[in-house]
Amino acid sequence: MANDPLPVVVIGAGGGGTRMLSVLASSERFEIVGISDRDAHVADRVSAEAGVPGYYDNRRLLAETRPAAAFLCVPPAPAAELISACADRKIHVWKDLPLARTLDEGVAMVRRMDEAGLKFTVGTQRRFAVGYRRARELRRRLGEIFLARTHYLFNWGPDLGWRGDLASAGGGALLQLGYHAVDLLVWLLGMPDEVYGVSAVGNRPQPAQHDDTAQPIYDTDDTAAAIMRYVNGPMASVVTTRSSGPVSEELCLHGRCGSLRADGQTCVLRDPDGNVLGHAEDEPAPASVFKRQAEAFAQTVLGDAKTYECSGRENLLNLAVIEAIYLSDRTAQCEQPHRLLEPHGLTVENCLSLCPPEVEDEGSETLV
Repeated sequence: MANDPLPVVVIGAGGGGTRMLSVLASSERFEIVGISDRDAHVADRVSAEAGVPGYYDNRRLLAETRPAAAFLCVPPAPAAELISACADRKIHVWKDLPLARTLDEGVAMVRRMDEAGLKFTVGTQRRFAVGYRRARELRRRLGEIFLARTHYLFNWGPDLGWRGDLASAGGGALLQLGYHAVDLLVWLLGMPDEVYGVSAVGNRPQPAQHDDTAQPIYDTDDTAAAIMRYVNGPMASVVTTRSSGPVSEELCLHGRCGSLRADGQTCVLRDPDGNVLGHAEDEPAPASVFKRQAEAFAQTVLGDAKTYECSGRENLLNLAVIEAIYLSDRTAQCEQPHRLLEPHGLTVENCLSLCPPEVEDEGSETLV
């Protein structure tokens, strides 16, 4: 029934998994029927703390708990196998971003879930943050947009684990942090026609003096920047790093009739001279953003929605843009993301086919 709680499992009990467990437990929309982690000690500890059955074997978890949906909070490498296992058992999937390590891998995942007739959502929660949501509603008030700017800066620290290994992660700062910025631009402005990008690997924390222990692999980018160009439209920039704090993320749109600046909590609308016309603001509660997206996913599954936000199919556009930026870094020339879709028989329209109709601008009443 649409009003019944959705029986779910969480796969991966690390930082992202424990955060998701907390989010799901705070909502009446979910019944958590199990968790798993390949580390038995972690699984036992988190299971005891959450008061739900814990597993070390993912297939046993899926077979014994029989959930309607699974929340995958695992590194990118094992995700494809897990999604295939969920598809075999008719289990809908929410997956932490990125969608995949490569566009090829992402296409295979999406097609596997499509063939099984299942919902597949990616954790692009920024779309559910008040500031960014209001930016989308207000962007048409800016008239013709000619410039967009976005950045995400963060100091991850020396303990990167799998994130420093290209084979395991697929990419570094651009794929792991810049994914949010790219997603916002694609969501707000559409698919860019051309991208030019550069990335760097070189800010690895130095080991302690006289430390002779073997250092883990470090071959993913820690800093990246890109310029995007739209046909008959704006130019846009993306800047991201995992090597510099404090945490900072921002989106700015500039149009003929004004500008706006947004982050997760706020959105400020200005006229062409910079005078404030209004602003929207939310309390800084990151968990609420995750909860909004999780509950939207639950409604999608329970209501068998034909269209829904943040689908895996739509996220193929993000992967195509990011892959084109990495390609541009290697070729030192502009690349076209849509051309990377063509070998897969995909178009931008195909990737957007599950997107719900856009809500019209609700007016200025929610601006203070």
